[in-house]
Amino acid sequence: MASPFVKRLVTETTLGRIAYKAYAVAFHYRSHARKRPLQALRFILTEREIANFTYDIANWEELHEVLARCLGREATEVRRFSDELRGDDLLARRLSERLRRRSDRRSVPLYGRRVGWYCVVRLLRPKLVVETGVSDGLGSAVLLRALERNRAEGFPGRLIGIDIDPGAGWLISAEERADYQLVIEDSATALPRMLAGSALDLLVHDSSHTYEHEASEYRIVRPFLSPTGVILSDNAHALPALADFSRAEKRPFVLFREQPIGHFYPGAGIGISMPASQ
Repeated sequence: MASPFVKRLVTETTLGRIAYKAYAVAFHYRSHARKRPLQALRFILTEREIANFTYDIANWEELHEVLARCLGREATEVRRFSDELRGDDLLARRLSERLRRRSDRRSVPLYGRRVGWYCVVRLLRPKLVVETGVSDGLGSAVLLRALERNRAEGFPGRLIGIDIDPGAGWLISAEERADYQLVIEDSATALPRMLAGSALDLLVHDSSHTYEHEASEYRIVRPFLSPTGVILSDNAHALPALADFSRAEKRPFVLFREQPIGHFYPGAGIGISMPASQ
């Protein structure tokens, strides 16, 4: 893909955004567009987003059942937390106010698989969550909302976000950062320092999507994982790094693949690596 500078330069106008999206579809998402040509055309001509696609998904019940099996809970309990986030009008309004200021973002937040992140935090009540790869901060907002509700129920926790982009996390306001620390640094150097003396309950990997980088994050955090520590990968549908790590560490691994509604992109997934005792 083009550099961030070129992307900003090209997408400052409507015609520039259309041209950029047409290029992206033709050269990076061609196989997906061939399967859904009308949706790809609609994306090129009308969609505000040019990257980091968001959408609603069709397979909520499958998500609930997968998480229930992984975490040893009832699907009804997972569904309750899923409904809690998807029905959170206050959070949606807060995020919409910020999203509307951007011409390259949808004006309403669509969480997709990130609902699964929220449910995991509500179910596990972790004391420490780390998210590598923050981008806009939509995932961070979801994680922080779950931690906020946990704290109100007597289970405090905090989130560390790590990203190399100084503009990352712009969706999170100063008022919402009480339990949040954003670190602008490569995860390779930030993780050992930030985790020193701590027990990591949940890692969400969403940073550089190469096998080597993803695998290195798992090697780094392994000594810091708590006995009940869980790892989520936002890239497990594309690369086997978390599956390989889980196999080597004798940790159960499950992949959930989302099914987007009304989008040419076929969706990503959640790779879930549980403690060996799960």
